[in-house]
Amino acid sequence: MPLGFLVVFSEPGSQVTLDEFQDWYNNEHVPLRMNHLNSFLTGARFSSADSIKPAWLALYDIDDISTFQHNSYTRLRANRSPREAALVVRLEVLDRRACEVLSDSGVSPITSSLASLNPTAFIVTHGVDVTGEGSIDDWIKDVFSKLRSVRGWVRTRLFKCIDNLKTGTSVSGKGPEEQIVSEYLILHEFENSSAADSMEFNNIIASREHFETVERRSWNLYRAYPGIAQGNLPQ
Repeated sequence: MPLGFLVVFSEPGSQVTLDEFQDWYNNEHVPLRMNHLNSFLTGARFSSADSIKPAWLALYDIDDISTFQHNSYTRLRANRSPREAALVVRLEVLDRRACEVLSDSGVSPITSSLASLNPTAFIVTHGVDVTGEGSIDDWIKDVFSKLRSVRGWVRTRLFKCIDNLKTGTSVSGKGPEEQIVSEYLILHEFENSSAADSMEFNNIIASREHFETVERRSWNLYRAYPGIAQGNLPQ
């Protein structure tokens, strides 16, 4: 089955302190996945570089999209610890998107992407809404061919969202339109922010006929985590 990819946008909000949020994420939420599940190949968290909320992003490479339905993973959400259960309901936003990998420009020798050794320092994420006679395959092929000339660019991947759920105090009581997200998510990796700010890159991903770039965000690496699948857990 296709490779999976898990994307989680989050915002602590006014009811959860940053210290509480980070302690939960770093010492409970991530270790329960990275330290025990071989299906979680990598895991990294990023902080907002654009002052937009949600301010936090977690990304995980998953071995197979079937993992999203496997008991080893689903039980973690169904049987939350009392601490996690009490914290999650107080978050302003928790926006989880389970994805399938559709296309990849290829692993780069410059960084290890999301692995804990030499991870990518800066990323840009955005959605692409396809209309009319547009084809996402044509869009990504064109983007791949042009990005290779952008100095400081590392890697780009295209994902299709196959399941999503947005919860949080800012979402509670709102209609089903709050759950609508772009079908396609793009992840661009860079050596630094300068490459992502370049006119060349911005022209490549700009909206055009049949393709609208939406939800563009910029992120700085906060931490990339070791894991059992990487064989580098602390002894």
